[in-house]
Amino acid sequence: MSIKDRLAAKTATIAAVVDLPLSTEPRDAKTAPGAMMRALPMLKEQQAEIDALRQQIATGSQGGMEIPLEHLVEVPGRRRHMPPEKYAELRENLRHNLLVHPIVIRRTADRKFEIVSGHHRIDAYREIGRQTIRAVSHEGTDNQATDGAFFANLMQSDLTDYEKYVGLKRFQNEHTEMNQTEVASRVGISQGHLSALLSFDRLPDDAHSILVANKGIVGARAAMELAAVTETGNSERVVEAIRRLATGTLDQAQAVRFAREVSKAKSASPAAATYKVKSGKTTWCDVRSAKNVMRIEFQSEEIAQSVQEAIRKHLETLALQKR
Repeated sequence: MSIKDRLAAKTATIAAVVDLPLSTEPRDAKTAPGAMMRALPMLKEQQAEIDALRQQIATGSQGGMEIPLEHLVEVPGRRRHMPPEKYAELRENLRHNLLVHPIVIRRTADRKFEIVSGHHRIDAYREIGRQTIRAVSHEGTDNQATDGAFFANLMQSDLTDYEKYVGLKRFQNEHTEMNQTEVASRVGISQGHLSALLSFDRLPDDAHSILVANKGIVGARAAMELAAVTETGNSERVVEAIRRLATGTLDQAQAVRFAREVSKAKSASPAAATYKVKSGKTTWCDVRSAKNVMRIEFQSEEIAQSVQEAIRKHLETLALQKR
C-alpha cells in the first residue's frame, strides 16, 4: 500500500470514530460529549500517524530524504573513476548550488545505508562540510543494486573502457545463462563494441595490474589490438608497452606499434636453409644454415675426419682475404 493510500485509510478511520453511534452498553457514556471524550486518545494517536505520513509524502515529493553522511557505507566495486579535474568541478558546483540528482541508497541490516550510486557527490559533500545529503531508496537484492549502479554509470562519457570491461565481466559471471549476444542486448551496446571491451580479458595479468591503477590509459580498440599481439606469444612486449603508456612515454597508437615490432621482427626472420651434397646418387653430407650458424653432418665419422683439415685450411684462407 502506498503512503497516500495509507493516509486515506487513516483519515477514514478518524471520520468513522467521530461518527460512532452512542453505545447501548451500560458502561459507555450516555451523551455525545462523553463518547467524544472516550475517543480522544485514539483520535490523537491516529492524527499523529497521519501527520507522519503527510511528512513522508512531502519529503518524497521533494525528491528524497536527508541522510546523515556518517550513516553511509561504501560497497566495493560500485565506485566509478572520475578524473581529478572533473571531480573538482563537481565539488565546486555543489558548494554553490543545490543537489539536482539525489544519491541512491539501500538500507542495510545494521540500520546503515549502502551507497548504490553517488559516491563522488558524497565525497564532495564531506569536503565542503555538509552533514547530510538528499537520497532516494533502492529496493532489491545485492546483485540488483550492483547491476543498477553499473548500468547507471555505463553510458557516462567519463566512464573508462576498462571500468566498463570490469562491470561487464562481473555481469557475465553472474548471468552465465546469457550468451554474448544476449548480454549485448541487455546492456544496450553493439556486439562488436562488447567484444572490443571484453578483449581486455585477453591481456596478460601484469598488464591488468597496471590498468587497475591507471584505468583510462587504454581504450577498447587499443586493447583489442594489444590482445592480438599477446596471443602471438609477445606478452612481455605488451606489458612493457602498457607500462610506457602509464608513464606517459608513449601514447596508445605508439604503444600498439611498439608491441607489434617484435612480432613483425620474428615473422621477418629468414627460415633456416638446408641442402644435401651428393656423391653420385649417395648423400655425402647434409648442410643446415641459419643466420650466422652453419651445421654440416657427414654420413660417417671417417668422412668428417677426412675433410676436417681441408675445411680448416679453406676457412683460414677466407679469413686472410678479409684482412
